[in-house]
Amino acid sequence: MSKVQVQYDTVTVPDHIEKTDAANAVAIAGSELRAAKTAVERRLLLKADFVILPMCALAWWVTYLDRNSIGNARIMGLEKDLHMTSDQFYNCLSMFFVGHTVFLLPANLTSRWIRPNRSVGFAMIAFGAVLCGIGAAKNYATVLVLRILLGCGQAYVQFLTGIEKRLSYESTGREPWSWLFIIEGVLAIAIGFIVFAVLPRFPYDLQKRARKHWLFTSEEIDLAAARFTSYNFARERIKAKQLLEVLRDPKSYLFAIAQGACVLGVSVVGSFLPSFIAGFGFSRVETQLFTVIPYACAFISVLICGYLSDRLNRKIPFLVAAFVLGCIGYILLLAVHTRPVSIFAACLITAILLTPVCVNINTVGFTKRGATWAFTEAFGLTWSIMGTRIYDTPPRYVKGHSVVLALNALACLCVITVCFHMRRINSKKELLEREYAERSETHPHIAQNKSLEEIGEGHISFRYVL
Repeated sequence: MSKVQVQYDTVTVPDHIEKTDAANAVAIAGSELRAAKTAVERRLLLKADFVILPMCALAWWVTYLDRNSIGNARIMGLEKDLHMTSDQFYNCLSMFFVGHTVFLLPANLTSRWIRPNRSVGFAMIAFGAVLCGIGAAKNYATVLVLRILLGCGQAYVQFLTGIEKRLSYESTGREPWSWLFIIEGVLAIAIGFIVFAVLPRFPYDLQKRARKHWLFTSEEIDLAAARFTSYNFARERIKAKQLLEVLRDPKSYLFAIAQGACVLGVSVVGSFLPSFIAGFGFSRVETQLFTVIPYACAFISVLICGYLSDRLNRKIPFLVAAFVLGCIGYILLLAVHTRPVSIFAACLITAILLTPVCVNINTVGFTKRGATWAFTEAFGLTWSIMGTRIYDTPPRYVKGHSVVLALNALACLCVITVCFHMRRINSKKELLEREYAERSETHPHIAQNKSLEEIGEGHISFRYVL
């Protein structure tokens, strides 16, 4: 084994990987450096992009689809068949976020210890089983309890409109909303088993066991482990100090408010989009079909924004643009009441936000990263509970739209503020580096070979991605 010095970390690299390969592999995410990828690295990333990424995306898509299916079920007769009042329906919406909030921090902090195929696979199987249970529910209490369990599963992890349309015409012994939950639940269970069988372990687990993998060669596994070690310590333990850093860091609160508005908007769209569209004057079947349009726009926007933000290595401009578009969408929903404009506005409020990505790449340390994500997401889930209570004035939902509009505007201001805050810190580090260079001295972080995990975001070589 050989050791290669890259910026400030000493990374152990297998002898069969050339040093140029290692340098490419351990490029720091917070750095402006760009290194050409080797053939091995390109092959490794290609496999990850076409196998691991789609598998994770599929798992997330299914859980998102399932958790919001209650909004479609409402249009299909859930409240009427189970004799639920509007307040009881809102309670069912709220309980999902309660379960999610309770398990959020434990899920984040234990993610390193539990193999991803097991944690995600089991969570999805349980998620699907609970959803099938909702499909068989006969009363309000059952739905309420199962929604809590659904939120717990979500912490660890609508193309169906055509099926829903067909089911709405049959007499099958079950109501259409019941089949909606059962079909989506079975789908989640099936994908959970696939994830359990296909999703690989962490690179250092595969490397330690020296096992062959069906997807990656031993050379690719070693390279993946080297890339991972450049930004993380393998098997790093929870550090209480980093938990306190989350509470002392001002950007934690700014990002939390931004994420709060993001999650609130997503939960509102998921729970009430069918109700919004039904209020535009469409029939039940037309409502299910027209919900596809905003989600299709969101699908396209996430691909475009994700590609451009990575290509340009910029996140904040896309965050600001998304919140501005969201504000415009809610203004249109409040001010204009024609069908075309209303559908256009619904598309704007589904604009995909990059807050989670921005939080993760600008937070250093295993414990701090997991705790920061849990902290920001807790804001969002708390606001989502509020979101289930403010949309009680159909068909225009003036109160709900006004509150979400105001919070989107506040989030936009917070993102701009955190951008200036991080830019200021980056500038100070660059000035300090120049001063050391002018004195022909090496900064202690470099001289003493200190890592990101040891120093954190204050490391002289780390730069926030703006």
